[in-house]
Amino acid sequence: QISCPSECHSKISPLDDPECTGDHIQHQQGSVIATEGGLVTLSCQYNTTYSLLWYKQSPGSAPQNLLLILDSTGTEHRADSLDSRFSGKQNKEKTRLDLEISSVDVTDSALYYCALNPTTLQRPRTSDYWEKVINKQINEYVLNTKH
Repeated sequence: QISCPSECHSKISPLDDPECTGDHIQHQQGSVIATEGGLVTLSCQYNTTYSLLWYKQSPGSAPQNLLLILDSTGTEHRADSLDSRFSGKQNKEKTRLDLEISSVDVTDSALYYCALNPTTLQRPRTSDYWEKVINKQINEYVLNTKH
């Protein structure tokens, strides 16, 4: 079992256990400035048996699910509307999940979240589940695009 401060881990469960467990994302956040037309990589370091999600939240909009990586298989599930410029890259040790955005556009400027997601069997069947995922996330980046 891993010991870590409560503000630097995230575990979504039906009980929302406040105790630190082995399932966590290493706390990273900050502002990223990307040049229009370039490539940007947002990283999510983790130690978990859960699946991981990347979200995008544009100003004045609700969070949008971009992609889900199943930890057990590394399989990527993309949102149907996700632009092909967005891709998930998992390292072979399965300790980091990068969100890569190629040909960066001004419309990509947003808040990006990396969050833990329990397996389907563990997922609580409550209407506030997605809200909990967003509120419990600990990895966030603000992406600003310049010309």
